[in-house]
Amino acid sequence: MKLGFIGTGNLASAILRGVVASGMVAPSDIAVYDISEEKTAQLRDELSVVPLASAEETVSRCERIVVAVKPKDIGNLLESLRDKAAANDPLFISTAAGTTVEKLVSCLGYDARVIRIMPNINAAVGESMTAICASSAVTEDDRAFAMSFCSCFGKAVELEEKYFSAFTAVAGSAPAFAYIFADALAAAGVKYGIPAKVSQDIAAQMLLGSAKTLLESPLSVSELVRNVCSPGGTTIEGVCSLKETGFENSVITAIDKTVEKDRKMSAR
Repeated sequence: MKLGFIGTGNLASAILRGVVASGMVAPSDIAVYDISEEKTAQLRDELSVVPLASAEETVSRCERIVVAVKPKDIGNLLESLRDKAAANDPLFISTAAGTTVEKLVSCLGYDARVIRIMPNINAAVGESMTAICASSAVTEDDRAFAMSFCSCFGKAVELEEKYFSAFTAVAGSAPAFAYIFADALAAAGVKYGIPAKVSQDIAAQMLLGSAKTLLESPLSVSELVRNVCSPGGTTIEGVCSLKETGFENSVITAIDKTVEKDRKMSAR
């Protein structure tokens, strides 16, 4: 088979749906394995993918394998697959946070073809921002496949692994920060009488439009801010308040703490 998944949690399932919807790989060429047979049966019924009975069977039968298990479990899993992996030599694509390419290759016990990807939860709506880095054994075809694969559920960028902790904070964890910001905006709307659901939709659409402007405008962020702020107007009052109360410093501190945690995980 062309593609296998070991682990079918929320993120892996979102990625799988994106791949199937894109038509990049036919469902009949995609195998899935999870310790929960109920999950794989649901995916079979929904997407027509092929459930397998074990991780070992997945490694033996698939050319490329997405390993989407928790970081605490991936080391033991890969070590248990060493013999099957060495015999079949598939491309491994890992989603495990804080787990370096070097560690992944070491767990497999040979010069394996390993690509580490860091998607975010927005893969569920086809708008992930995903970072990619690869082991020395990875071929150009492997890299091209990984970029196309990640493009099925958003956008992708190839980064040196030394930047992955920062990427994890800015792209992987920051959706939670954005949700907190949206929740605060929605609560403020409710404070002034806007119904809760309407206020949430207003905040969400504002974030969506602002993100699209950031991506498509040739202007810098500071120029975009200035464009919204009329002299003596309402927006500059709010911007000054955010600066006075340490909004920017709070965001940077949150990133610092996230990077610190990711580096600690990577050092284990």
